[in-house]
Formats: sequence, structure tokens, C-alpha cells
Amino acid sequence: MRNLRLFWGPTFLFLASLALAGAQGHPLTATENPSPLPPDATQYVRETIQRELDSDAHDHSHWRFRIHREDDKGSQDRDVIDTKEGQIARTLLINGQPLPAEVRAADEARMKKLVEDAGERAKREKRAKDDEAKLIQMFKAIPEAFIFKYDGAEDGQVRLSFFPNPHYSAPNRELQVFRSLSGKMWIDRAAGRLSRMDGSLFEDVTFGWGLLGRLNKGGTFSVLQSHVGDSHWEITALNVKMTGHAVIFKSINVKQLQRMTDFRRVKDDLTIAEAYQMLEKDEHPVSADNQSGAAKAPVKD
Repeated sequence: MRNLRLFWGPTFLFLASLALAGAQGHPLTATENPSPLPPDATQYVRETIQRELDSDAHDHSHWRFRIHREDDKGSQDRDVIDTKEGQIARTLLINGQPLPAEVRAADEARMKKLVEDAGERAKREKRAKDDEAKLIQMFKAIPEAFIFKYDGAEDGQVRLSFFPNPHYSAPNRELQVFRSLSGKMWIDRAAGRLSRMDGSLFEDVTFGWGLLGRLNKGGTFSVLQSHVGDSHWEITALNVKMTGHAVIFKSINVKQLQRMTDFRRVKDDLTIAEAYQMLEKDEHPVSADNQSGAAKAPVKD
């Protein structure tokens, strides 16, 4: 398990870096007459990313939402609540079916432990802070690691293409993956927010000359970020298809689809105990993937 996190980390941290910006959006008023675009597309991306980082630093709102996740093992639906003490989630469905009694009991025990065990929450908080520091570093690196070009407009979005900057030198292993990524980015013209990013590996990414790990050429990801209410933007869809190996030819196949729906704001000072009570009172085993208005992830076949 540690090896999977270590050698697949660069790609997933990259995906999560966009989620980080969407997780806490500072209220931003869209304008019908936005300022002219900078002649340099990379500068436009740099300004947009700085706006995302500023938003993250100023907004401390919390939200409740449903998440539907699919991978090679099946599907899962959860009711998730963010709190000032971290996130708590109840599992609603597994493979579209209500949980068997023993599985539901285990899920209940997991939630109770999180509520009652301050030590467990502290460990989770430390991991979250460590990850956040890495994600911010990676997010800040995007304008330096890539060259962006304007690629047209559609439905109020500015579309840009990107490819690696040949003069960029990755300072650590996590950022090495940027040297093999290309794709497209969409920015909401009026709101000035990142709305979508599609990328693919145009060559293999190796770690330790290929002995420690490899991400195979052709891997893809798509991320969708949307306005969910109260001038707040969140990641609403994620689609990842990657293959590779870690530690001497151990094959890895990652195929994951996530859709997040039904966003509702909760109070800013909500505790994890209060969120647990909310989950206990309002349990509706409905798949987020089947709710009306669910955002659909861009799918690459």
C-alpha cells in the first residue's frame, strides 16, 4: 500500500491539486464585461491560479454532498460532510445496493471511532496538512511547468492547450510527471475560475530509471469544476485511467470515475460530532450518479 501511494502519488497529487482549489472557493462575483485577456496565455493561467489560491486562503465554508465512485472493484455511494474538524462520510450503497447488516455495522463503527477518538482525528489532520503543502507546491508550479496557448472559446469558457515547458526543471519526484503531460484547460471567462482540465501522458514517466515505478504512456485524466452555490466552486467530476507498475514490475491498473452532486452548505463552525448526528438523521440510500442534475465527467475511451 505504501508503494502505491509513493509511486502513483505524482499523478494523483496533480489531480488533487485542482480539487484543492475548488474545495474552498472565495466568493467571486462574475462580471458580464470581464477585462481583456492577457496576450500571453500562460500569464492568464498564472493569474487564474493565483486567484484560486487566494480563494482557498480566504474561504472557510463547509459543504455537504453526495459522491458516487466507480473503479475496478465496483461502485460506492457516500453522503459526505465537511467540518472544522475534518470530513466524515456515511456509506449509502455498494454496487448500487444497500449495505448488508455486517457491513453497515462496520461503517457505523468507523464513523463513531472518528467522532470519539481525538488521536485518530489528529493523525488525519496531520496527513491532510502534509498533503495540502505538497498540493499547493504543485499547483503553484503549473504556470512554470507548462506553456499555455489560447485554443478558442466555447459556452463562455476560454479554452487553452498546454504542453511541458522545456526549460522547467522539476525540483522533486512529484513534479517530474509534469514533463510528460499535455492537454487542455478551460477557464470560466466571467468568473475567472478553472472549470475543466483534461490531460494525457504522451510518454512513459519513470522513477528510479524505471526500477521503482512507471506510469505508462497514454494514461488520461479529466477534472470538472463547477459553481455549486453561494459563489462557491467545487470539483464535481473526475475520471482517471492510468496503468503502470511499482517496485520491480508489480503491475498497477487504475481506472476511477467520481461524480459529486447535491451540494448544500452547512454552518462554518460545524463539529464532526454534529455532522455525525446529521448523517444519522438523514440517511437516503440514493446513488449520487442517478440524481437529477448530476454533473457528468468528460469520458475518454
